[in-house]
Amino acid sequence: MTSVKLEGRLITPAKVEGLADVYTTTNFTLLKSRWISDDEVSTCQWCKNKFNQLRRKHHCRQCGNVFCSKCCNEKIPLPQLGIEDPERVCESCRPVTEFITKSRSPLQNYKSEAAVNLVNQCGEISGLCKVVELGGVQTLIVLAKNESLSPVIQSKVISGLQILSTHQPLHKYLAEAGAIKAICSILTKTDLSFEQTLVEGISTLKIFCRLPDLKSKALEDGVLEPVLRLSCTSHCNAVSLVAVSTLSLIAEDTNTHKMILDSPLNVLSSVCSLATSDDEQMQEVSLKTLCFLSLGSSWQKHRIVQEDFTAGQSVRKAIRGEPKNQQVLCNAACLIANLATSSEDQGGLQELLDGLGDLLKRDLTNPDLQCHVARGLANFARFQQNATKIKNMLPLVIFKCLKSTNSHIKMHAMRAVFNVMSINPSDTCSELLRDGAGELLEGLSRLKGLTSAIQDALLAQAPDLVRPQ
Repeated sequence: MTSVKLEGRLITPAKVEGLADVYTTTNFTLLKSRWISDDEVSTCQWCKNKFNQLRRKHHCRQCGNVFCSKCCNEKIPLPQLGIEDPERVCESCRPVTEFITKSRSPLQNYKSEAAVNLVNQCGEISGLCKVVELGGVQTLIVLAKNESLSPVIQSKVISGLQILSTHQPLHKYLAEAGAIKAICSILTKTDLSFEQTLVEGISTLKIFCRLPDLKSKALEDGVLEPVLRLSCTSHCNAVSLVAVSTLSLIAEDTNTHKMILDSPLNVLSSVCSLATSDDEQMQEVSLKTLCFLSLGSSWQKHRIVQEDFTAGQSVRKAIRGEPKNQQVLCNAACLIANLATSSEDQGGLQELLDGLGDLLKRDLTNPDLQCHVARGLANFARFQQNATKIKNMLPLVIFKCLKSTNSHIKMHAMRAVFNVMSINPSDTCSELLRDGAGELLEGLSRLKGLTSAIQDALLAQAPDLVRPQ
């Protein structure tokens, strides 16, 4: 990896021999740093004193820089560099190098000490830079595989990886080194009582799932298993909230829907239940997750309708509520509009159709919410059994949607009108003649290509050139 800038400091992250993913290897060996030539320096790189006949030059075997004997006096084995005998290490590298070396010890207390102190080094920027430069990232990832470490120490490893993941320049580096696999490994083994560890771990995975270029990598490295587990089994609201938020990001990819819905953990039921939460943020993310899942097949929509009914009709409660968080209503209306495309479930969706109708009566100011309501009514209007209800709503649809200055709301209102007109043309035209015909015709005239298509259809029935009789 080339140099990166962390908090204004330009550093070069450590590289390993062979595969960058150290989670899948038994041990890693770091590539050695370039040794700085004696001729290139005249002062100690640490204390800045000038070299002379008494103050001699010494190389740090870890970073390759030149120091005086006082600043490069400690000798430490460097198995991470393939050096088993103690070698000189400078004061700048010593704190981090010492714990990376200890992580290679067969003694568990040394491994634990290494994990704790490497994470502590990440607490301030100079230490964090050294952790990245000297192989501390790879060390934490390898320590995550050690099942003999106590849960407390493994939680420390999670904390360290979370701190590192908050620095955007390191995202790809962490993923390539195996950080996602390391976090997933710890989370699948962590007891649900370790709530802070779970929140930190899932929050870190959420970062990777949010990034378009790393989401597929996160899925490949096993992010779905711990996310599904914690979405369904945690009794801690903070853990569930972050887990479902992460699940929502994963569900943006329709290729994941089958894995989510077929999970033996019965994820769909859990998400529907969480959508009834008193916590509006939990409602928001649960409904958003269901929205993404409703983009799939008719069978997937049918399963959502069934599970929602079993879970207490959370969608009906949401659409009839008056939350402070308007996004709850937006997500509920979006979900209903998506479900309304399913011909199989129209009978079971009647209460949700009524909910959209009642919502239309309110003084809606959120354009996204208005758009979802109009879209939902347009989708419901496609089906014969809904024609009477939608016809009765036409005055409101015309006044609040067809006359809207928002082009998307207007277009969905036009869809609703034409869908009802195809089933009940007489009553629909009568309603339009009272009000709305002008807006409908104006809207049609603005649809690109529609005027030409109508002209072509008319010419086919009434040609402009004919033979004489």
